[in-house]
Amino acid sequence: MIYLDLALRGGAITLLLLLAFLLWRAPISLEGRLSVVALALSETAFLIITTALPLDLHPALQSNLTLIASFTPAAITWLIVTIFLDAPGHRWPWLLASLATSIALFTHETFPDIFSLFLPMSVVLYGALLILSLRSRRDDLVDCRCRARPGFAAAIASLALLLTGGQATRFLQQDSLALALLQAVGTLVVALNFAVWLLLPDANRWPGETSSETTTRLPVQDDFADPALIAGIQSAMSAGIWREEGLTIGALARKLAVPEHRVRRAINQGLGFRNFSSFINRARIEAACAALTDPTQMNATVLEIAYEVGFASVGPFNRAFRAEFGHSPTEYRRAAQSGAFPDSEKSSPNAVNLH
Repeated sequence: MIYLDLALRGGAITLLLLLAFLLWRAPISLEGRLSVVALALSETAFLIITTALPLDLHPALQSNLTLIASFTPAAITWLIVTIFLDAPGHRWPWLLASLATSIALFTHETFPDIFSLFLPMSVVLYGALLILSLRSRRDDLVDCRCRARPGFAAAIASLALLLTGGQATRFLQQDSLALALLQAVGTLVVALNFAVWLLLPDANRWPGETSSETTTRLPVQDDFADPALIAGIQSAMSAGIWREEGLTIGALARKLAVPEHRVRRAINQGLGFRNFSSFINRARIEAACAALTDPTQMNATVLEIAYEVGFASVGPFNRAFRAEFGHSPTEYRRAAQSGAFPDSEKSSPNAVNLH
């Protein structure tokens, strides 16, 4: 059984490194490539230092592998949020939490006699990632990611949650052969299925592709895009459906009397948006820009304008506005009043230069 564990770990390590090599050459974002490489390296180090058969490694090599393996929680989190959260600003809280968990793991591995927070922190982190992978589906417009979310969450976050939860409840002993085999088998199966999904020729899995079309949100020409449905969506948007607070894809689909998956595909493949929030917020921000530069509304507060265009509070409004312009609504209004940019650009998100 010990040699079976070594064979399984060898297969998993080979697959992880091959996957990292192939994706490093793929036309996806740098962050996407780095996240896969980070997970491959950290998981490889983890598989080496946790074998059922203790390896006679040089102390310096053992120490370095332990350090690299400690970043596994951060690498897992980085990969999940890179794939499933398009907005970079939404990823930082997750990355900071995962880094804290990795530091706790390193402390636990280096000083095992010291009380460690690693296991409870890991259980909370991986449980939250599992929920994130499933709940964020409601806002996702990329069809291949929507279909993959349940399996992806079950494969990666659930495996990590099972391993850490098993140790936290002492169901799995730290140095047991059962734990070692579960780590080896689970990692190999997850890596194999993940490789099959990632290597399929569909760059839409990844945010921030190198294509300029992603940045400018030009419509994507696709045989599956329904012109009549796209026209219906645009008509509903022109009628102001985006003003409804808490509008969801399901609510929009019901108003259009079409299945939800067709609305997702039309907005994603026909209009070029990757998530529903950015699609709705684009219309709201355009209306907000018009209000902020309207001389008749100079006495209206930013909060009043946020409510008027459909935001529930000023916080989400400010975040969405900064995502488009890199500046707050107040700064935008001040720049408009001082004539910092041409009138033609005052209502055009992503075209403003306030410097």
